[in-house]
Amino acid sequence: MRKFFKILLIILLSGFLLGCGGVLFLFNSAKKGLPDIKKLVENYAPLQPTAIYDINGTLIDRIYIEDREPIAFDKIPQDLKDAFLAIEDKRFYEHNGIDFIRLTKSMFVNVITMRKAQGGSTITQQLARNAFLTLEKKWDRKVKEAIIALEIEKLYTKDEIFEKYINEINFGQGSYGAQVAAKTYFNKDLVDINLAEAAMLAGIPNRPGSYNPMKSLDNALKRQKLVLGMMLKNAFITQEEYDIAISREFIYEDDASDSDLKNSMVTVVKKTKPPKRGTQAPEFIDLVKEELLKEFDEQEIYEGGYKVYTTLDLKMQKEAEKALKESNPFLHDPNLNGALITLDAQSGYIKAMVGGRDYKSGDFNRATDAKRQPGSSFKPFVYFTALEKGYEMSSMIEDKPVTYGNWSPRNYGNKYSNMPVSLLQALDKSLNSVTVQLMNAVGPDAVIDRAKKAGFTSDIPRELSISLGTMSVSPLELARAYAPFANGGYKIKPSSIIKVTDRFDKVIYENKEEKEHVFSTQNVALINYMLQSVVNNGTGRAARVYYGKGQVAVGGKTGTTNESRSAWFAGFTPDTVTTIYIG
Repeated sequence: MRKFFKILLIILLSGFLLGCGGVLFLFNSAKKGLPDIKKLVENYAPLQPTAIYDINGTLIDRIYIEDREPIAFDKIPQDLKDAFLAIEDKRFYEHNGIDFIRLTKSMFVNVITMRKAQGGSTITQQLARNAFLTLEKKWDRKVKEAIIALEIEKLYTKDEIFEKYINEINFGQGSYGAQVAAKTYFNKDLVDINLAEAAMLAGIPNRPGSYNPMKSLDNALKRQKLVLGMMLKNAFITQEEYDIAISREFIYEDDASDSDLKNSMVTVVKKTKPPKRGTQAPEFIDLVKEELLKEFDEQEIYEGGYKVYTTLDLKMQKEAEKALKESNPFLHDPNLNGALITLDAQSGYIKAMVGGRDYKSGDFNRATDAKRQPGSSFKPFVYFTALEKGYEMSSMIEDKPVTYGNWSPRNYGNKYSNMPVSLLQALDKSLNSVTVQLMNAVGPDAVIDRAKKAGFTSDIPRELSISLGTMSVSPLELARAYAPFANGGYKIKPSSIIKVTDRFDKVIYENKEEKEHVFSTQNVALINYMLQSVVNNGTGRAARVYYGKGQVAVGGKTGTTNESRSAWFAGFTPDTVTTIYIG
């Protein structure tokens, strides 16, 4: 009998040693597949969306791969902390990252039931898996998870681990972290949720596809009741608190009445999530992304938690969208499209941008990329060149039919006064004949030179016909070129971003305004006066603006191309330059 026990002891000891050896082998094999764990954990930072703000600090949009809005530990409601502890890891504050009691119990239950009935992962292990490992189910992942969990416990306090966990986990619907989840499902900040809502949120991460209240409120409520039951069982809540939470009603927003919304015992669950991106100023957001990609890697932009402070004025943007949408041409012809852009005349900041009718993110941006003939809105550059060449506003040119080679430009309606008119009158009335004669006198090269100095970047052919705007330019380009007429002769560089900060509010990019004094102040003052006259007395009268009891100083020029395929207005106030194109 003693011999039998001796043999049994040897077998058990051999099995134990083989088991330990196997565990060590698995441990070492898994560890080899990991980088320096300490550095990995120390450098941990959850993926965060990049927030984009307008010039007044109003949030315009957030761009992300994972929608996340980190929240500090002391801001997390105690009910939510208790709910997670009850359902996920009640001994969290007692173990060192691995709960051997729970692990042994779950292994026993899984062997008895012959299926994975229980999980043994602690909150720390779940953080390790979500933050540092893939979700693929390989034999060594659990070992790696345990290794990283032990290192996490060495480097962080329990509260720090809990905070990182709450901000890391997936709650479904593209929401990562409890703060975004509360907004996604209940349209609330996390600090405002109650016990019943906390229990529902805590139940989701186990199976976001199944316990998502937007997709299945019944499943979410079953899971919530399980969480509340575990909270009661583990003395996180009292029987009275349990009863109140269980009696709370959850209904979809589509089914909610006014009385439901006012009932303190009803929680309204959002039925569908609004579009993630591009809901406000999508054309401007697209432009900002393009600018960011010139300075940062794509991964940094979508995951770095940057804050991008832009030039856009969201109030001005909404007015611009409304103005274009409600313009007579748009209202009467659904086939028309158009664009609008407004720049700060001094800094070049893009204050408003409409890229087209019903623009959606990724569409063709007509404000920046549509090249069209500007028509008569180019004429001021001919008149300005003449002023620089010594002409005066009172200089006279006969308004008559003219021919140059095979080209005979015509006035609107083919009408001529056959009398001398001043340059001021000719620009007021947008007389083609006088403009072309003036261009011929000063020379195309001189006009092209001034146009380029003002900010045109497109090719401008050396032809007399360009005096009537026969080249192709974008609304942004034309607005930029008009800026010197508004700001005293300075060429500006349009910009969409003021600065970018990282997640710690350190400035990592700052736009430098670029201004160059290209025209004499005296001649700019003269063309400014002439363009104000166009608005007050000439073809631009529809652009007159009144504020209070007075009239705002507005200068500008209309433009219409052959057969009225495109209509333009380029104008300015002392502060801004705006170009509108419809066609």
